[in-house]
Amino acid sequence: MVASSATTPAKKYSLIIYGATGFTGKLAAQYVARQYGESGLKWAIAGRNAKKLSALRLELGNLPEVVVADGDDEAALAALAASTDAVATCAGPFARYGSKLVGACVRAGCGYADITGESDWVREMIEAHDDEARASGARIVHFAGHDCVPWDLSVLALAEGLAERGDTIARVDFYDEIRSAPSGGTIETAFGILFGGARATKKFAFDPLLRRRGAKAAAKTTARNVASVELAPPAAAPFGARSLFVMSGVNANAVKRSNALLDYSPALVYSEGLATTSLLAAVLSFSQLALFGLLVALPPARFLLRKFLLPKPGEGPSDDFMASGYLKVTGLATGARGTVLKSRMTFSVDPGYKDTARMVVEAALALALDKDKLAHVPGGVYTPAACQGKTLLDRLCKTGTAFEILDDATLPVSA
Repeated sequence: MVASSATTPAKKYSLIIYGATGFTGKLAAQYVARQYGESGLKWAIAGRNAKKLSALRLELGNLPEVVVADGDDEAALAALAASTDAVATCAGPFARYGSKLVGACVRAGCGYADITGESDWVREMIEAHDDEARASGARIVHFAGHDCVPWDLSVLALAEGLAERGDTIARVDFYDEIRSAPSGGTIETAFGILFGGARATKKFAFDPLLRRRGAKAAAKTTARNVASVELAPPAAAPFGARSLFVMSGVNANAVKRSNALLDYSPALVYSEGLATTSLLAAVLSFSQLALFGLLVALPPARFLLRKFLLPKPGEGPSDDFMASGYLKVTGLATGARGTVLKSRMTFSVDPGYKDTARMVVEAALALALDKDKLAHVPGGVYTPAACQGKTLLDRLCKTGTAFEILDDATLPVSA
């Protein structure tokens, strides 16, 4: 059944997945059907193409309803937002397609979670909507996928763990182990950021990531991510070195926002890199990344890569590849008084898409179904740590993620 969003009854749904026919959106819809199909959850899939949405609904056993709403149709988006407790959106690039949906959710007081890694766009959304969201009660949560849930929630847990031990987090270092591959949508977003050229950088009185109740927060975060290769300290054993991890800057921005809102530390240092067992392995990893960066920086090579080798929008890793993927995030936090605390978060399938779908769905369901646990969180523009926090971590651990705080002197060797 296809329904126009203009006639959808108010709060008909607990969850709407927007961009459901895209690569990650389809994974999100499949996850809901598999995990919650027999639960009585009221949900719908949404986007601009009624034919594709109806075909997906059929694939999902006719479980969700269909809502048609183009990303530029403000009336349709307003009706969509008014009809649901929460929206989980996978329709990127968000700077191109996402702003009007955010505005609709803000005005409707609707919960919202997305998978964006576009920091400058998030800054724009904070500046444009934080005050209005606080007034309407809408909780707008950016960075709710692989960018940047694992690191954002790990810092939250480490900061709380140090606080319980009478210390304040001063520095956090992350050692990332990952097997994943990019989708066409991710490539499109990355190239748009790097080479789009048409998007002007907006000027703000101060970095909107630091915005807290209309003013600049006192808590500051300094990113000191691995820029090339560096040796790991003995406390990070069994890791011997780290190399550049391409998403570390986005993750640092999410943590910067969380620190501004939650006040972990007056001066937090954030450092992240791709973990290796040796300096040689780190050099090889960085060399491969540098070579790819050189190729995409050259317009003829970039054209050939996009035309013949890289996935197109809507395409992504195979099911077999995603099943073999993983993400292991090890955190090493140091307190102002010298206390050291370690954490490990593990995702056992591809984190960039299959588990990103799970992350954003669970983030949105926390907004829709765990209202009693989040009653203390007013409206605003948030990160996952600052909004859903431990509630989201609990949902993820119940559905496939492993997380632990480690007090012992050395980190466990990865299997």
